[in-house]
Amino acid sequence: MKTLSTTRLAALVLPALLLPAAAQADDFAAHVPAGWQLTHTVRGDLNGDRRADAVLVLQQQDAAKIIGNDNLGPNRLNTNPRVLKVLFKEAGGYRLAAQSDELIPPEHSIDVPCLQDPLLDGDITADKGLLKVTLHYWLSCGSWGVAIDTYTFRWQQNRFRLIGLDHMEFMRNSGDKTSYSYNYLSGRKKVITGDNIFEGGKPRTRWEKLPKLPHYYLDGPLQP
Repeated sequence: MKTLSTTRLAALVLPALLLPAAAQADDFAAHVPAGWQLTHTVRGDLNGDRRADAVLVLQQQDAAKIIGNDNLGPNRLNTNPRVLKVLFKEAGGYRLAAQSDELIPPEHSIDVPCLQDPLLDGDITADKGLLKVTLHYWLSCGSWGVAIDTYTFRWQQNRFRLIGLDHMEFMRNSGDKTSYSYNYLSGRKKVITGDNIFEGGKPRTRWEKLPKLPHYYLDGPLQP
C-alpha cells in the first residue's frame, strides 16, 4: 500500500458532511476520554438500519506534544495523536463499532515539519454503507510531490473491511500525474500513467492482478 495515513440530516439518504464537532460534543461525551478532544463528526447510515451512525475524530490534548519549530514549516507542531471511532446509532444512544488508532496521522510531524495537516474538512464521508477517509500529503517546502489516498471501508461480517484504496500522486512543477486504484474485492489494480494536471497529457490505462492478500480492517493493520 502507498503512504499511510455534524449535521442534522434532512433524510438519512443524504450524504454526510464533515463539520466542526463542538456543537455535538455532548452527544458523544461518553466516547471522548479525559485528555482528548472531539474535533470532527460525520453522520450517515453505515450498517443499513436507516439510522444515522457517527464517525468521530478525537485528538489528544497533551501540551508537551505541541513542539516549537525553528525550521521551515509552522512555528508550532501539534504532534498529538488522533483516533477515529465509528459509533452505531441504537435506541439508547451510540455503541462503539470500530476504532482505528493508526489511520489518521497527527496534524504535524517532527521528522517532516513542512508536511501540512493530512486531514482536511470534507475528507471523511459516511454514505450508502461506505466509510471513506481521504488523506493528503502536501509539503510547503522540500518537495514538489503531492499524494492523495482515499480508503474505502464497508461493514461486513461485523467489521469494517478495507475494500478499496485510491492513490493519486502528481508533481506541482511538471504536473505529471499517476493514479492507482486497488479493488480488494475483485483482486485487481487499475493504473493510469502519462496524465498531467495542467495539459491533460496522454493517459494510458492498464489493469494488473493483485497478489493474494489477507483481508484488512479499520481496526487492524492497514498494510496491503
